Amino acid sequence: MAILNTIMLSVSQAVLLFIIIKILINVTYTLRGYFTIIGIIIPSTILFFYFDTRSMFFLLIASGIFMYYKHRFIGVASVLVGFFILYTANFLSIWLATSILDLMSTQYIFDFLYLFLFAVLTLFFSLLGRFFFTKLSTSDLSFNKIYLVVVCIFLFIVLLLIYFYLPNRIVSVGDAKIFVVMYAVLIITTAILIIAISFSIIRQIQYKRNMREIENYYKYTLQIEKINHEMRKFRHDYVNILSTMSDFIRENDMEGLNQYFHEEILPMQDSIQMNAIKINGIENLKVREIKGLLTTKILQAQENNIRISIEVPEPIEKIEMPIINLSRVIGILLDNAIEASEKIADDPLIRIAFIKNDDDSVMFIVMNKCSPDMPKVHTLFQENFSTKGKNRGLGLSTLKELTDSTSNVLLDTTIDNNYFIQKVEILNKDS
Repeated sequence: MAILNTIMLSVSQAVLLFIIIKILINVTYTLRGYFTIIGIIIPSTILFFYFDTRSMFFLLIASGIFMYYKHRFIGVASVLVGFFILYTANFLSIWLATSILDLMSTQYIFDFLYLFLFAVLTLFFSLLGRFFFTKLSTSDLSFNKIYLVVVCIFLFIVLLLIYFYLPNRIVSVGDAKIFVVMYAVLIITTAILIIAISFSIIRQIQYKRNMREIENYYKYTLQIEKINHEMRKFRHDYVNILSTMSDFIRENDMEGLNQYFHEEILPMQDSIQMNAIKINGIENLKVREIKGLLTTKILQAQENNIRISIEVPEPIEKIEMPIINLSRVIGILLDNAIEASEKIADDPLIRIAFIKNDDDSVMFIVMNKCSPDMPKVHTLFQENFSTKGKNRGLGLSTLKELTDSTSNVLLDTTIDNNYFIQKVEILNKDS
């Protein structure tokens, strides 16, 4: 009976681990995923029967590899946090159960009370952890591999300390309570420390982003003022400009008028149009942060003599994607389009469009001229692959991670007739 209880406890904890992971990062298990989970749980249970708690290393490593292939370092972090939740819930359950039942002579009542407390505390800590993982997934830290690796290493070291310094035998209930409280405090302190450092980094990143947004919007405002000033000057001077043509008309010098018009008047019109294009078309885009970012990128393109056009045919009030992730997606697409256009000698061109599909979705499209020897699309998304040199290809791989991690975002990339076209469709969550 004791062996059966041991096996049931091992299986239940392994199953709870994958339930915790699902709650933390909202992972979806496929049929193949469930078979993989069963393939992890059965060997870990057998190993538990022979090697006791040392079998947890197999469960930790196997589940870590499984989640890495599904969600990279976020998945590995969820596995480690899942182990912390199991440890914490186990320690607190033992402490509470022994506090309620100081006389442990009634084993069945103690086991029932322990399992009940263990399940409740596991659920509570999982939901609490999901809140922090949601905050993490909507911040730049979710794609900062150095931060995630450091956190995973730190959590793994703390888990090793807990395992190796956990006593094999407890002499009395009083000793059990002391060790339980000590390890619970260690785990909770570790969690608070990581959360505090993470939120501090997030605040610093957010502050820098807010300053950039303010700067972008300031540039946008200055550009509007500049164009308005030029238009006022043009309205003031257009009579004088027209009067310069009167002498050609009076002398019926059509050839001279034609030459004067094309050499002097048309360049002035082109200049006005080039300035106007900087803001033309984005008045329908009501998302202020994105409008400021677009203005900055348009100015950057035109400073490099790249023709650029933007189309927003219908008013767009909101886009159903976290503004941080959306800014990164748009920034990567436009930066890549500008860099590719700088290499085009024959009339480089970038076209941008925001198209609203009724109330179902918003599509963001960027197309730019590209060289005929452009690599195949699938190779462009490989990490560290770049047409600019070694170890510089992080943009498109990050873009793919951003779109893949957001369930309502679809990315389509094509190369057609020497145009590199990328479409990002953001589905409305209620569609």
